[in-house]
Amino acid sequence: MATIKDIAARLELSPSTVSIVLKGNGDKRKIKKETQHRILETARELGYKPNIQAKILRGSLSAKSNISLYWVSDNRIHLLSRFLKGLQTAIIENGYQFQLSIVPYENNHLHDILTQESVLTTSAIIICNPSEPDMEYLENNDFHIPIVLYNRYSKKYSTVTMDDKTIGLLPAQIFAAHGKKHPALLKSPATFPGMNIRTNMFEFQINESGMERPVAVTVDDTMQGGYLGALTLCDLNPLPDCLFCTSDSIALGALKAFYEKGIQIPGQIEIISVGSGRPEQEEYCVPSLSVVSLPLEDMARECLKILSDSLNTFQYAPRSVAFPTPYIARESCPTLQSIQSS
Repeated sequence: MATIKDIAARLELSPSTVSIVLKGNGDKRKIKKETQHRILETARELGYKPNIQAKILRGSLSAKSNISLYWVSDNRIHLLSRFLKGLQTAIIENGYQFQLSIVPYENNHLHDILTQESVLTTSAIIICNPSEPDMEYLENNDFHIPIVLYNRYSKKYSTVTMDDKTIGLLPAQIFAAHGKKHPALLKSPATFPGMNIRTNMFEFQINESGMERPVAVTVDDTMQGGYLGALTLCDLNPLPDCLFCTSDSIALGALKAFYEKGIQIPGQIEIISVGSGRPEQEEYCVPSLSVVSLPLEDMARECLKILSDSLNTFQYAPRSVAFPTPYIARESCPTLQSIQSS
C-alpha cells in the first residue's frame, strides 16, 4: 500500500507537504493549487489510503470503519430520522463495526463538500437526495471508495431505489376502480427525475382510465403548502372527487383545509399520498391517511449492506436494488381491492 513517503518521492516533494495536503490543509498553509492537485492525483493513482492502524494506535481514530452519510439540508430533513432508524437497525442486527458520520450539504452544492480530500477521511459513503447538478458532478468524477446512492439512478455507482412508476400508477388505478371522474394533484417542484416519473405516470393512468385531466396545483412541500393548495381546490366547480398528494406533509395540510371548509373525506374527496413521513403520523391523523408507502428503513439497511459487502470483498462494482412500494389503505381512501396485482 502506498505511503506519504511514496507520494513525496514520486513528486519530489517533502513528506510534510504531502501530509498537509492530504489532511485538507493545503489552502491554509498556502500550498499552490497546482501542487495540491498533483498530490491528490498521485495519491489516487497509487491507491493511497490513510494509515488507519497507526491512527488507532495513537488513539485518534476508532477501529470501526467510518461511513459518511451525505444528507441534503432542505425540507427533506424530516425524513432523516427514518433513514437513521434503518441504519441503526442494520448495525445492531448484523453486528457491523461501523462508525456513522452525518455530512449535511446544500442542494446543487455537493461539490463543495464531497471532494477528493474529504474522501480520504472516510471508508465508504451513502449519498441521499442529490439534485440533477449534484448527480452530474458525481458522474463526472471518480471517487475510489465504495459509494451508494439512495433513490437515484446511476450506472457508475451502486443504487438503492424505489418503484417510481408504481408510486404514480397505484393512486390513479384505485381512483378509477372507485368510479372517480374529477381528479386533482397537489405536487411540489421536482427535485429529481423520479418525482416527474410519479406525476407523469399518475396523469398517464388517469387518461388511460377515461377520467378528466387532473387539476394540478404546484405547492411548497410543507403542510402550509398543502393547506393553501387545498383551499385553491375548494374553489373549483365541480369539486375534485379524488386527490393525489406527492408527500404526506402536503396531504396533512390539505386535510386541515378540507376540514375547515366542511368537505367530507372520503365522502366527497378521496385522498392518497406518497407515504414518506412517519407512519404513526399518517395512521393517527383524522381521517387516517392512505398512502403509497416508501420503505425508507429497508432502503437504508440495504445501503449499508452494499457498503459492508464492498468493504469486506474489496469489490466496488456497482449494484442496483429496487424496492416495491405497497399501498396502505386507511380512512382517506379505503379499499379492499388488490390493485397491485392487476
